[in-house]
Amino acid sequence: MRQAFGFAGPDSLARRFLVASLAVLLVGGVAIGLWVGSQLQRSIIDRTASITALYVQSFIEPHLASMAGGKWLSDEDVASLDALVTDTPFGERVVALKVWRPDGVIVYSPDRTLIGAQFPVDTELAAALAGNVTAEMSTLDASENVSERGRFDHLLEMYLPVRERGGDRIIAVAEFYQLPTEIDQEVAGAQLRSWLVVAGAVALAYLLLYGIVRQGSDTIVRQQRALRAQVTELSTLLDQNEQLRERVRAAAERTTTLSERTLRRISSDLHDGPGQMLALAMLRLERLHMRPAADAEFNDLRSALTDALRDMRSIAAGLRLPELNSLSTADTVRRVIDDHVRRSGTKVNLAMDEPVGEAALPTKIALFRALQELLSNSTRHGHGEDVAVRVETNPDKWLRASVSDAGPGFDGDQVGAEGRLGLAGIREQAELLGGGFEVSRHEDGGVTVTVSWPL
Repeated sequence: MRQAFGFAGPDSLARRFLVASLAVLLVGGVAIGLWVGSQLQRSIIDRTASITALYVQSFIEPHLASMAGGKWLSDEDVASLDALVTDTPFGERVVALKVWRPDGVIVYSPDRTLIGAQFPVDTELAAALAGNVTAEMSTLDASENVSERGRFDHLLEMYLPVRERGGDRIIAVAEFYQLPTEIDQEVAGAQLRSWLVVAGAVALAYLLLYGIVRQGSDTIVRQQRALRAQVTELSTLLDQNEQLRERVRAAAERTTTLSERTLRRISSDLHDGPGQMLALAMLRLERLHMRPAADAEFNDLRSALTDALRDMRSIAAGLRLPELNSLSTADTVRRVIDDHVRRSGTKVNLAMDEPVGEAALPTKIALFRALQELLSNSTRHGHGEDVAVRVETNPDKWLRASVSDAGPGFDGDQVGAEGRLGLAGIREQAELLGGGFEVSRHEDGGVTVTVSWPL
């Protein structure tokens, strides 16, 4: 039933949506967590750099005053910096210290092999020479970090501009490295808190989505159950209607056959009963005629009886159909046309498909009666002008019979009115058998009546 009516399976649909939304939320949560973590790390590093820069500046600037008037530090300043790095609390916080000239030459380092070496001015050094304090978590892959690389895998690297005492001219840049332990711990804690917040937000959003989708899915399930019940009920009703329609059609066929049998019986009764009595009366009148009597009264009585007998025989002949069981549909059409031509002397043009579809007995009876009535109307009302019969079977297995003439014609809406009862009977009999009835009036005069029946 689902496949027949396009049901998509709300459970699987809701499940696919929830899995997809979970994947989207997880990817989004991971991306947000990484971004928040990087922002927190950057913020902590900048804050640490700002605090440390103030602290370091108070220790270093007094020992770099000689850089204001020359390109190298004095021996006294070098010794002071060595003592600062090894024998003071400053040395406990700072792992390594380098002092750079503005041209990229190192003028101080605990590693004496680096003093006097010149390196390209990188981005951080250039920013410090411009007056900014810069800091980043370094992986120590620069060429001047040979000694640090041997002891650490990463350090907090900071560049501090050193200005001339009493002025704004930058005379050197102090580069120092600090252990990242405290920063790593603070960043890890902040990232953990951010991940927990993001995970909570993702879980809350997922639960809300789940609730909404679950509610919608339950609604769809209820509606589908109700729809399936309605479809089942409708299918049952359709089956019942089809059965009733078949019963009505079978009853109509039986009614047509029984009606024809009734007409046959009435015809036989008229012929064998009143007809025989009228014939006997005629014989008795002939005998009375041999006796002296009033000839005028006798002649009137005989004429009346003769007319009555002729009309009765005509009615009986019209009620009785030929035996149609043994006739094909085409032979039935030819038989009714031949009978009409013999009685009326009217010419009838016949056009018929070869072969024409074979019909059941009730349909052949209806065909015979319809053609009989329509040909009679064409002779009486259409004056017998250009009477034509067309019988065909279309691809939908319908038998169609059309009778046309060039008479004055009539309006199809008049069918059923007084004087058109024969046409009304044709229409009702065709509709009882599941067929149709149509009247088409010609623009230049005349009319075509078409009757159809399903084979």
